Amino acid sequence: MVDEPSMDPMIDVLIVEDHDMVAQAMAAALRATGSFNVGGCLRTQAEAMHAITAHAPDVVVLDLRLAEGDDTTAFIPDILAAAPDAKVLVVSAWGDDWSVSRAVEAGCHGYLLKEQGLDELVEGIRAVARGEATFAPAVLSRVLRLLRPGTATAESLTSRETEVLRRLADGLTTEQIAADLYVSVNTVRNHVNNIIRKLNVHSRLEAVSYAIRNGLIRMG
Repeated sequence: MVDEPSMDPMIDVLIVEDHDMVAQAMAAALRATGSFNVGGCLRTQAEAMHAITAHAPDVVVLDLRLAEGDDTTAFIPDILAAAPDAKVLVVSAWGDDWSVSRAVEAGCHGYLLKEQGLDELVEGIRAVARGEATFAPAVLSRVLRLLRPGTATAESLTSRETEVLRRLADGLTTEQIAADLYVSVNTVRNHVNNIIRKLNVHSRLEAVSYAIRNGLIRMG
């Protein structure tokens, strides 16, 4: 069941997926929320590049492998060059180290698996549109191994910041953390910003990677 319409600005989305049934299911789920403008479902990289150049979407949902040839990771830099403000969310049937590492290194902002539900796709698109990275729990540990740890000595995190950091490591979204800790979304965002500042990193994923590597939190 998809989310109720929100009061946030509409998010412009393009779907690059060569399986019509999958693409149409994604588009229908997004439109049903009332929160997304789906500009089109494109089957090839050429079609996608034309649409991206013409419409500059907020988010491009990209299948990792299209029927026309090799994986699309090499296409991610082209998307970002044509639409620098766009976010690229990979949605793939493949969750192996090679596929995930290539997508992350190419600059994707998130990586979901097709086995996940449409609700998770909706929330994943919203997350990357807000500037938050989003990764399927099954691939998150692989992503963390790709990130270099911070080099600065961390200031002491508060107990609440450590709680938030643990939940980030579990793959929870900002909204899920807020509900779990009975605080507002803005409060969670403030904690995340403080964590990033204190650990001298650039993103929440880097913060989790740093914390795990330096024993601030433990996985599992």
